[in-house]
Amino acid sequence: MILGVTGSIGAGKSTVKEEFSRLGWRVFDADAVCHDIYADPGSAFFSRIVGTWGRGTAAPDGRSIDRKKLAQKVFGRPEELKKLTDLLYPELEKRLDAAIAACRKEKADGIFEIPLLFENGYEKRFDAVLAVWSAFPVRCRRLEEKRALGGEEIRQREAAQLPAGEKLELADLALVNNGSRELLRRQVGVLAGKISSMTTVK
Repeated sequence: MILGVTGSIGAGKSTVKEEFSRLGWRVFDADAVCHDIYADPGSAFFSRIVGTWGRGTAAPDGRSIDRKKLAQKVFGRPEELKKLTDLLYPELEKRLDAAIAACRKEKADGIFEIPLLFENGYEKRFDAVLAVWSAFPVRCRRLEEKRALGGEEIRQREAAQLPAGEKLELADLALVNNGSRELLRRQVGVLAGKISSMTTVK
């Protein structure tokens, strides 16, 4: 099973991915891959970013991108965000497709965490898509506690994505994550068991 996982910021996508990994699934984290792309020293991607938004987006090493500085230039500005995605996503898609191909070739279960999965039309790459949903106040509390994000920054990031409820409607599967990690772990265990049963029958 090749499973795409999505959901709004703070919903618990990474926790779901970690729990599937604990059960033996291969994992792909789009955010982590993007971080690697940003950090690639002296890459063509680095040159394109600096050429578009200036040397102020460079990290102190002068060879990689400072993601926070870049975020300040694009979030809340749709045209600028579009420029960034046009540069970033071709690099991401190369790595995504290679990871999916490896899972299929080796008949391995894989879970792929991609925040903007539907927004970028990636759903057809997967056997099924799982949406992780949490109430907005719950997500705000998590983001304030764990990532020190303020309300305005959260709203800007929310505005760059499909609404949480719409992702839920588009997905094949769903998990509600308003409680503890232990509760989410149990939900993942039940879901993984059902998926295993379905694929075994096929």
